[in-house]
Amino acid sequence: MPSIRVVNLKKYFGKVKAVDGVSFEVKDGEFVALLGPSGCGKTTTLLMLAGIYKPTSGEIYFDDVLVNDIPPKYREVGMVFQNYALYPHMTVFENIAFPLRARRISKDEVEKRVVEIARKLLIDNLLDRKPTQLSGGQQQRVALARALVKQPKVLLFDEPLSNLDANLRMIMRAEIKHLQQELGITSVYVTHDQAEAMTMASRIAVFNQGKLVQYGTPDEVYDSPKNMFVASFIGNPPTNFLRDFSVSVENKQTILKRDDVIIKLPEPVDVKLKEVVVGIRPEHCRISRERVENSIPGVVYVVEPLGRDIIVNVKTEKGEIIKVFGDTGKAPQPGENVFLVPDLRKIHLFNPETEETIL
Repeated sequence: MPSIRVVNLKKYFGKVKAVDGVSFEVKDGEFVALLGPSGCGKTTTLLMLAGIYKPTSGEIYFDDVLVNDIPPKYREVGMVFQNYALYPHMTVFENIAFPLRARRISKDEVEKRVVEIARKLLIDNLLDRKPTQLSGGQQQRVALARALVKQPKVLLFDEPLSNLDANLRMIMRAEIKHLQQELGITSVYVTHDQAEAMTMASRIAVFNQGKLVQYGTPDEVYDSPKNMFVASFIGNPPTNFLRDFSVSVENKQTILKRDDVIIKLPEPVDVKLKEVVVGIRPEHCRISRERVENSIPGVVYVVEPLGRDIIVNVKTEKGEIIKVFGDTGKAPQPGENVFLVPDLRKIHLFNPETEETIL
């Protein structure tokens, strides 16, 4: 299977910069997710990989072959769309067989390949049905089978699970990941859902406003976000941000101060700013009913039960709503005074002007 290399890729629609200087590589057999909010350029990038859109500038290589001017049908790419794109007048068999028949492959070979991929995706009992007779999950399997039946070297996914309910999305996430690992097809997967990207991809390309802002493994983008956008987009609930903290280094410790709140980080940080934004993930903070060192006072605003866990929303003295995971057996009540105690090893610091990460 080929590797993919994207170099300074740009796509303009009139004066709108849909994709603005994106560069990344996908290794042979790797599963990469393009993650970001709507309109960030991730689908436009995918469509340029497929050959549906032509770049305004920049290069796309499959292995070391420049494919910018190669039509889609010659790129050996399979694509799975958000809306499945199945032909309603055709049976499941005919939908899956369509790309093979378009290539004038023999009838026996078509039947062999269709049945084989249908069995692998557990839809061989549906081959005589029409798409309108299928559930959303079954339609998605048919769309995936159609993409795989022509034995592509690159597999592209455009928000394929967006139309499925939550439980079915979880099932299909695991199935797509297992199938990709089994077949070893180089794959690029577009999604706005960070849970899909984190659980399925070996690396994640985080997009925002047409730019690639961070590219790394799920652990890298979670543990070491490059800026406030990545920190807020990766994780559920997202990172809490507390502004207006002054910063200084005293006795080889970094001291963060805001009014009567003092947080002492265990190691010195080389910061030349007077103020920073403090980032704390909900899972990296606990609630105390008593004031302890390095804590932030607040009042419980709302408690959200999640079954095994709860999310406690705490309103700080500055009016920020901070989300923290709590213990279901000791849940504080709305209106109760509490103190937020962050894990000092997991705190992030950001430049308030550039929003870039300092720590």
